Amino acid sequence: MDPFVHNIDPFIFRIGDGFGVRWYSIPYMLGMLFVYLSLRKAAAQRRIAGLTEENSESFVIMAIALALVGARFFHVFVFEFDRYGFDPVAWVAVWRGGLAFHGGLLGVVLAVYIFGRQHGIRMYDLTDRIAAPVAVALGFGRIANFINAEMYGTLYDGPFCVDYSQSQYMGAPPEGCRHPVQLYESAKNFVLAGILLGMREKLRPRPGVVTWTFIGGYGVIRFFLMFVREERIVAAGLTLAQFFSAGMAILGAVMLVVVMTTEPPRERTTPGVDGPVQDPGAGESGGAARRRERRQRRGGR
Repeated sequence: MDPFVHNIDPFIFRIGDGFGVRWYSIPYMLGMLFVYLSLRKAAAQRRIAGLTEENSESFVIMAIALALVGARFFHVFVFEFDRYGFDPVAWVAVWRGGLAFHGGLLGVVLAVYIFGRQHGIRMYDLTDRIAAPVAVALGFGRIANFINAEMYGTLYDGPFCVDYSQSQYMGAPPEGCRHPVQLYESAKNFVLAGILLGMREKLRPRPGVVTWTFIGGYGVIRFFLMFVREERIVAAGLTLAQFFSAGMAILGAVMLVVVMTTEPPRERTTPGVDGPVQDPGAGESGGAARRRERRQRRGGR
């Protein structure tokens, strides 16, 4: 089978020289839409206390902004600082490409924390809900990486290999046929999204299980896929992204054990109040709960 010769224009359309709308922008718009629709549905069904259709919009805008800042920060200052150096203009030039997943994830986590504090929403209620749509958006993002001819794979002469050497859109196209690792990662994200959605809607596990399954599963699979991606080795035959991915995998496994073995807070539903309300006695010992009840009875006389 002849290799696929990559010569795809990264721009959907151009406005002048070097400006225009890139394919890379589509996943972020889709991600914002998927997350918003998922949260809006949860708000309409009253599945998350404190979440409304209106504040869902605020969360999505905040999450997109912080994800972009985090992704750009990691790309420039963690992965590629030797390339960018002390050039503030280059640091913010996101239209030239360059966003790191790990930084984007931290940006979303920060948005969840801030939004949850503002509206009294537990973090796991939000992260369990958005894990699947975020994975879908990441799947489209890797397709955009393939169109951009970036993050390509190592040398490979098997079926479906990709030849970038004739691309007129790359500054320094690599020689030889390459693994389409971006498409491998895209497939991984779509499969992971299906698993997370099935867990959330069918199994209804404890709060946090869907979240940490996403974190751990993503880290494990990406760690191994990075062996067929062309990237600089930093230590022990591993890339920097592999170290971060291994950290995600370990953290995900540890936290899965924690959330599966820790008794979740009890909830009660109060008539006239939308959604679950935290039981004021949750987390108390039996003796402390009895003392609180006696105080309440004395105060009611």
